[in-house]
Parts: sequence; C-alpha cells; structure tokens
Amino acid sequence: MILKSPGPASRGARRLAVGALAGVLLAGCFGGGDDGGTAETKAAEDTSLPMADVHPADADAVRDGGTLRLGVSSFPANFNPVHTDGVASTAPQILDPTLGSAVRVAEDGSWSTDPDYATSVEISDRDPLTVRVELNRKAVWQGGTPITSADMVAWVAALQDDDYAAAAPPAYDLVEAVEPDGKFAYEVVFEEPTADWPAAVYPTLPKAHTKSADRFNRGMSAKAPSANGPYVVSKIERRTGTITLERNPRWWGRTPRLDSIVWRIGEEDVLARAFLAGELESAPVTPATRADLAKADLRASRGSEWSHLTINGGAGPLEDADVRRAVTLAVDSAGIVADTSERYGVETDPMTSVALLPGQVGYRDTAPIARDVAKAQKLLARAGWRRKDGTGPVLRKGRPLVLSLPVPDTRSGAVQRAEAIAEDLAEVGVRVKVTTVPGATFFEKFVIPLDFDLTTFAWQVNPFDLGDTKRLFTPIDSPMNFTGKASKATGKAFDAAIEELDDPKRADAIAEVDTVARAQASILPLAVMPKVQAVDPTVRNLGPAALAHLDWTTVGFAAKKGD
Repeated sequence: MILKSPGPASRGARRLAVGALAGVLLAGCFGGGDDGGTAETKAAEDTSLPMADVHPADADAVRDGGTLRLGVSSFPANFNPVHTDGVASTAPQILDPTLGSAVRVAEDGSWSTDPDYATSVEISDRDPLTVRVELNRKAVWQGGTPITSADMVAWVAALQDDDYAAAAPPAYDLVEAVEPDGKFAYEVVFEEPTADWPAAVYPTLPKAHTKSADRFNRGMSAKAPSANGPYVVSKIERRTGTITLERNPRWWGRTPRLDSIVWRIGEEDVLARAFLAGELESAPVTPATRADLAKADLRASRGSEWSHLTINGGAGPLEDADVRRAVTLAVDSAGIVADTSERYGVETDPMTSVALLPGQVGYRDTAPIARDVAKAQKLLARAGWRRKDGTGPVLRKGRPLVLSLPVPDTRSGAVQRAEAIAEDLAEVGVRVKVTTVPGATFFEKFVIPLDFDLTTFAWQVNPFDLGDTKRLFTPIDSPMNFTGKASKATGKAFDAAIEELDDPKRADAIAEVDTVARAQASILPLAVMPKVQAVDPTVRNLGPAALAHLDWTTVGFAAKKGD
C-alpha cells in the first residue's frame, strides 16, 4: 500500500504520501493521569531483544572478497531514496551500501560524526541554532566530483521547493540558510531550535541530481543515483530480479571486505526457499515464513516499527475523553504483545512511548497501560453508557455503542490485532465492527478521510523524528494526524521537546509528551514489531537493527572457519 504523489504538492502533503505505507507509516506512552491507567516507573530489567543483532567482528576478522547475496521483497518504485515513491519502497535498503552521511547512528539512536564524510559536525551557535560542518576533502561522488558546500546549498533548496516530490524530515523546513565557508565547510542556520537537526546537515544527492524538479522526480526512476559510499550499483536486471553492487573504485575510506553484493527480489516465500537452498546468504523472516526458516541461523532485534490503536475522537461517542480512555483501559495490550511475540517467534517488548523505542537514548522505562475492565466500565457509565443489569451492550438513550474498525487485508497482523481488540471491548459492552478492506486503498479511503472510529496499523521510529511524531497529534489539519483531535497541551509539550538541545532535559520533555499523549487518549501504543533475519552463520556485521547504521565496509564472511 503506497500512496503516490506524482506531482507538485505541499511538503506536508508529500510527507503524508510517504507516511501512508503498507502498514508502516513514518513518525519517530502514554504517561500518567488518573483516568489513563497506571504509569509508575518499573525497575530496570534485561529485555528480550537487543537493539541490533549483527554478529559483530573486527574488519581484520572478516575475509577479503566474496559475494553476498541478499533477499528483498520488491524493486524500488523510484531509485531516488528521498522521493516520496522511493523512500516508501525498498530503495533506501538496497542503496544503503552506496550512500553515506556526516552523521552515523549507533544502536541506541545516538550519533557521532562519520570521519569518512566530515571532520567535524557541531553546534557553533544556539541563537539562532547554527551547525557548522567541515567536510572530508577526500569524499567524492561516484563520478569523482568532490562533495562540497554547493551540494548542500542545492540540496536544501530542492527539499524546500514544492515542485520536488521529496520526503524530507521536518527539520529541513526549519533551515533558514546554508552559508558556505569556502568549498569544504558550511553552516546550517535554523529558524528555531530543533533536536532533529542532525537529520538536516548533509546532502544525500549531488547538485547535479537536484538542479531541476524533473531530474529529481523522474531522473532516477530506473537507475540509481550517484553513490558516495563504499559500493556502487553496477547492474539493474528486472528480467532476472537482481540488483548488483560492486566496490566503489573511487572510495576513499577503508577498503570494503566484499567484492560485490547482489540483491535478489522475490516474494517472501520464494526468498525463504532460496535461502534454504543455499542461493542466498540472508532473507527476511516474517510470520508467514517463520516455520519454514525455524531451523535456520536466525538473528533478531527490536524493530523500528510499533503497532498501535488509533482512536478517532473527531466525531461521535469518541469525542468524549472518558469514552476514549475507557477504550484504552479495556484493551489487553499485554495480550497483543504476547500475540506479536508468538507470530514472530521471538519475545518482543511493549511500546510505552509515542516517541522512543525501549532501549533508545532518552527512553524512560515506563509501565504500559494496564488493563482495567472495572475502571473502563465506570468511565463509560460516567459518559452515559451503561449496561442493563450489568450485562449485554452498553446503551445510551436506548442505543448500543458500536464502533467501526477497518483494517487492511495484508499479512501484517493488523486483522489479528483488530479481532483481539474487538473481543476485549466486547467484555465492557462495546461492540466493534471489524471490516477487512483492500490494502491498496486502506489509507486513501478510510484512514486519511477519518472514516473510522478505531484502526490499527504501524508507525515507525527514526532517530531524529520528534517533528514527525508531533504531527501524529497536532495540529488538527496535520496530514499525519488521524486522531481527529489536537490540543494546546500536546502542541506545547512537543514543542518543548523539539526545541530542547540538551539530551537529559530533552528526555524529561519527551516523558512529558508521553504523559500528555496518555491524557488525550488518541493513540494507544501496543507492541514493538521485532526484526528477524535468516543469515548464513559465516556472515559478520550483518543483521537486523532497530536504528543503527550498518558499516558496510566491515560486512563480509568470517576469515576463519568457526570464527
């Protein structure tokens, strides 16, 4: 399910097009409140899955040479990794070994300067927020042209131009100017402080790719963009369903261990069979293929996606906050976490924040909302919805409370979650009508026009996305706000977190965001969706990761058997 944006659109609308993916939308807990369940902090404990599972090894413990064959589900809709069609497809995954940035993200979502691309990235002024970037003078684009301040100037101009169908983080909207300091240094000046600034300080594409909207929107529909990473795309073969990457002959950093990487495109069951036949070194593991790959060497981590129940409070009975809070208390979120763990075959975590994953820097270990049927019934009664003789449906003025819950007919687990939610709400007398709808039109026909009372899909956390997460809640006309609600309290809480540049203080501010989000009772976080990958046991530095950037120069095969 991809909403495409073929022509000029506002930047907000373009992000909507990117967001409305097949069960995964872009983003970035409900915190306290007497009507929202418990929110006491739990004692720290070991969690079931790591933030990354890549079987790490030093580069000298990885064999020089070899071809790594990887499975992926589909061809990119557009090879431009920041086009609305491209970012919503497999383009970022396939092109990852070919692209780099001045900012490298660690397992917990923290970041450091990547010396292959910049010698320095630091705040030089806080009023206005100004970030100075000093480039690595050895860094070049695929054709040999140096990466310079002119690329950054052109890059920001393109992302701020509505003729370019770009899917940029909101931090780019706040860039007031890029001020070159010679060829290999520049300052990025922001209109206002934003904690998401690391996402907006380095060009992904050279100025040759951003010189016109047509080149940006259509010039990479069938061919890869200019690389600046350790590998380049050498061959795209739609007939055989393969994309080949080879060592970048102009790469200036550490020599990559692999000779080549081959992406093979196929349905998940086809990729599973190919892995078992020794035709791939890695394939994704989904609930549909988990049984087939149960005896394979599996690597598992927390994922960046999280399931949720979104409540449309814009009209009808759910306009009443007591009814929304009753719904959140009636849902057995712990049961949904258990069901998710069973589907993926690994024990996953509850999602207790709307902004941060468990284990992410700044995350506060907070208890999820505990199910409380009795309290849910009291809240419904306070809102005028009561059962006759304590049984049957809740009624108000003789009419039962019936809520619609459309879900896409995909294998994402949404249907299973929806049915479980309906059963939970039936226990408090609320009838939920679950409707399975075509995945291709789910967002277009139901979610975007708010033609639902309840719905469930997944959002995605990225390291620098507080601005996008805010758009899930406010303003009311945000293209990513499907709750029908907005409030000054949520806007104020998000703004405080976004504008805070001090890490510990920002963690406090995000905790307040989660408290306010719980009080609004519009989005109930449910479960972190794990990532599971079948990987040949000889492969090192490769595997699933929630947030971290892979170092593709160290990916390869163990130098010695048994290592």
